[in-house]
Amino acid sequence: MINICFMGNPKFAVRALDVLYNDENIDVKLVVSSPDKKRNRRKVTPTEIKKYAQDKGIDVQTPKTVNSPEFVEELKALEIDYIVVVAFGQLIGKDLLEAYEDRIINLHPSILPAYRGASPMQFSLLNGDKLTAATTMLIEKGMDSGDILIQKEVPIEESDDYTSLEEKLSEIGAEKIRETILNFDEVYKNRQKQDDSKASFCTKITKDMGRIDWNKNSSEIINKIRAFVEYPVAFFAYEGSNVKVYKAEIAQGYEGRPGFVYEANPKEKIVIGTKDGAIRIEKIQFPGKKAMDTKSFLMGNSFEEKITLANE
Repeated sequence: MINICFMGNPKFAVRALDVLYNDENIDVKLVVSSPDKKRNRRKVTPTEIKKYAQDKGIDVQTPKTVNSPEFVEELKALEIDYIVVVAFGQLIGKDLLEAYEDRIINLHPSILPAYRGASPMQFSLLNGDKLTAATTMLIEKGMDSGDILIQKEVPIEESDDYTSLEEKLSEIGAEKIRETILNFDEVYKNRQKQDDSKASFCTKITKDMGRIDWNKNSSEIINKIRAFVEYPVAFFAYEGSNVKVYKAEIAQGYEGRPGFVYEANPKEKIVIGTKDGAIRIEKIQFPGKKAMDTKSFLMGNSFEEKITLANE
C-alpha cells in the first residue's frame, strides 16, 4: 500500500483526490488544506478539498503553515511515502523538501516551462492558445521549476472557457497523478529537466483585470471573457454600473468602432464595436440581477443603442 498526504484547496484539486482515494493500491492517510475563511456573505466555509475529506472520513488538517519540524515529524509517524500537491497555495519549505526529497509531486495545468505560477489556465485562454497540458512534476525550491514526470497535452477548443478547461484538465490531471504514483520508479527514471530559458510566468488574477477595453481586437475581448468566466468575470461600464459578460462571440459584418453599441434588441442581442469589428454578447448580468441570456434580458429590459461606451 502506498501512503499519501494530499495537499490542496479548490474544486480543481478534488478530482485528483477522488481518484487517489478510490485506488485500492493507495491509502490517503492525511489531507491538508487551507484554514476556513469568510467567503460569500461573510459565511465561514471550508475549502472544497476539506469538504471532500470530511465527507469521506479522511483525516484532514488546516495548519497555517506546513513548514514546521512538528508537521514533518507527523508525516514521518504516518509513514507517508509521497506528498501530492494540487493547487495548495502554500510554498513548500526547506524542512519538507529535505525530508521528502524527490517525493513531493505537483500537478500543474500548463505545458511547463510555460505559465509557471498561480493562474496558467486563465493565461492560456487569455492568450488564445490552442494547446495546454496536465503536467506532473517534482517540487523544488523554485516556482514550478522542478523536473517533469508526465506531461499530457490537451487541446483547447474555441468553445472552451475556464469552467470547461478546468474540468478537462482536472480529469486528465487526476489520472496522470495516479499514473505517476503507481509507476513512480519508472516515471522518475525518465523525468525531464525544464529548460529555464523557455520559462514564462503568470500572475494572480485581480478583479480589475476583468475590465473590457473596447480598443482591443474582438478575439482579445472574447478570450478575456472565456478566461474570467468564473472570476473576476469580464465587465464593462454602462450608465455608471459595471455589467458582467459571461459569454460572447465575434459578430460578423461590422466595422471597427470601439465601444459603439450597434444593436440592442432580442433578435440581434447586444452588439458592441471593437478595434477590428464587433462582439455579440450572449450572456449578461446587470447589478442586482441574475445572469441570463441576453435575448431574455432584452425581452424585459432596455439597453441604449447607437451610443459609444467609455473605457472607464
